[in-house]
Amino acid sequence: MKVLVYGSGAREHALALKIKQSPLLEKLYLCKPNDGFAELGEVLEADDFAGLAEIALEKQVDLLVVGPEDPLVKGIADEFKKAGIPVIAPTKDWAMLEGSKSFAKNFMQRNNIPTAGYEIITDAKDIYNVLEKFTVPVVLKADGLAAGKGVYIANTRIDAERTLYEYLEGKFSEASSKVVVEEFLEGDELSLIALWDGNTLLPFIPARDYKKLEEGNKGPNTGGMGSYCPVSLELKEYEELEKYVKQLETALKNEKADFVGVVYSGLIMTKEGLKVLEYNMRFGDPETQPLLMHLNSDLLDIFRLAVNKELHKAELKWKSGQTFCVVAAADGYPENPKKGGEIKNVDEIVKNHGVTVFYAGVKKQDGKLAANGGRVLSVCQSGPLAQKCIYDALAELDFCDKIYRKDIGEVSLSKEVCAKDEGCCGNCGF
Repeated sequence: MKVLVYGSGAREHALALKIKQSPLLEKLYLCKPNDGFAELGEVLEADDFAGLAEIALEKQVDLLVVGPEDPLVKGIADEFKKAGIPVIAPTKDWAMLEGSKSFAKNFMQRNNIPTAGYEIITDAKDIYNVLEKFTVPVVLKADGLAAGKGVYIANTRIDAERTLYEYLEGKFSEASSKVVVEEFLEGDELSLIALWDGNTLLPFIPARDYKKLEEGNKGPNTGGMGSYCPVSLELKEYEELEKYVKQLETALKNEKADFVGVVYSGLIMTKEGLKVLEYNMRFGDPETQPLLMHLNSDLLDIFRLAVNKELHKAELKWKSGQTFCVVAAADGYPENPKKGGEIKNVDEIVKNHGVTVFYAGVKKQDGKLAANGGRVLSVCQSGPLAQKCIYDALAELDFCDKIYRKDIGEVSLSKEVCAKDEGCCGNCGF
């Protein structure tokens, strides 16, 4: 197969590398890769999606895999479908499950999918009446895409009013011209990524990401500062998760969701049970990095089954233990990340600590790799001592502007060895 991967982040680096490992691959093409992984394939450039589809036809591309959300809501899958090229991505209409929080809420309401109580507001004059229906803390969500930064938890009524005014007055441009005001839910969050082929929903193992900038889940929201998989759940929680997967599959069937792609469910385990926080319509970042490292199956073969509407034949196999991912960002992220800082010794830390590095916001300047965005790279590792390897590698990473969280994962980083006297079972992360 000839495959085109679209996108520039660490997620797309992980997708490209996993696809590159498949014996089914004949040729890998990339569109908009960053300079850290552009050498994995032949780079294609075009002015628009129709032009890219035309080039892909000339190259006899068999499959398009799209990473980021913005091209999805702008219709990249529709253009490739017109050209007769299969895609792992939703059409423009179904990308609205991510592109519009209100669209997603209405979908959940129609299909009796459990979610937080909410109101939709479009006019500042309604702020007082809407907030009267909620207690604080209250969650405020820009309706459209805001690069993972459009969700705010207001802890006081005054804070909620001020933020709503900022949103409605254009803090995120058109994306916040409509705002979903939502009840605050408490519990452990999960990321459930699943493939959909129009008839079958194939879930990956549950992962967890860390949206807040600072340790202890403090600071502003980001695109994600780290993640790990699988998440340890109690039997009752696994049963709830399985019930939800069947419910979502039924909903997609009932709504005649005729696309092949990813449905990412942002979930929370509350005292009342599992509820949906949000939908994304693509692989998550940074969850994709550890998930694909943990996956023992041929991803391209899974994609092949999906586009042939044969996902019911697929079997996902996983490594034992857990896989972790920690994001190194540039100082000042998420508002004003510093650019231009040189990243000097990645090859060295990979060799010394056995970690895998996926590049995100990087660019080559005078032949040297430098930071060119907020999240700069992801450092990942699987199995016993994985977290220790990652954090030792990050400590040695020669990048003067680096910032990263030191609390990614289930178990305490102060533990040096497994607590089980009879030897490590591989499930605790050490």
